[in-house]
Amino acid sequence: VLFRSVPDELKDAVIGELSEDGVAGIWENGPQLILYFEPRSNLDNVERRIGEIFARAQLGAPRIVRSQVEDCDWTAEWRKSYKSFPIAKDFYVIPSWEETACPPDRLAIRIDPGQAFGTGTHETTQLVMEALSRWIEPSGVVLDVGTGSGILAIAARLLGAPEVFGCDIDPVAVLVARANIERNAESKVSTFCGSRSEE
Repeated sequence: VLFRSVPDELKDAVIGELSEDGVAGIWENGPQLILYFEPRSNLDNVERRIGEIFARAQLGAPRIVRSQVEDCDWTAEWRKSYKSFPIAKDFYVIPSWEETACPPDRLAIRIDPGQAFGTGTHETTQLVMEALSRWIEPSGVVLDVGTGSGILAIAARLLGAPEVFGCDIDPVAVLVARANIERNAESKVSTFCGSRSEE
């Protein structure tokens, strides 16, 4: 399903609203959102709910295009479009399957997001990366709640945080984060599955 002209401020709302409706994949392409659904998904219901989100924002419903796509190796297809890029003022994200060299004035983060959130392309990740550059202190301990791919935990360590913890309620995300942490040789980043400890 292709949603044309989705304002940036509504993208998270749309994705969150549909996250439990059988969404098999999401691709942001400028103002467009492309969502992939299982064949048995109720697309009429999906379109109705999207219309409600836009109505609450006092906007007209987006143009929606449905099409059927052939099944393929989606991981391989996605990897073709995920290339190295600078992020914030300090970092350079390099997909783990690329041999790209990091510019000398940046810190390399080698990442394979797998099935976890945290490619570095989302606005929230980029804003936090900017904030980390300003707020990390040599004596501080960092807790990355909802670590996903571990990209923010790795960035905090690279900026000099002496101890970093990453947690996620998704066990798959924790495995992905651990692999990325090892890929970046950051031994002082610990991960665990769950949320913060309750007193």
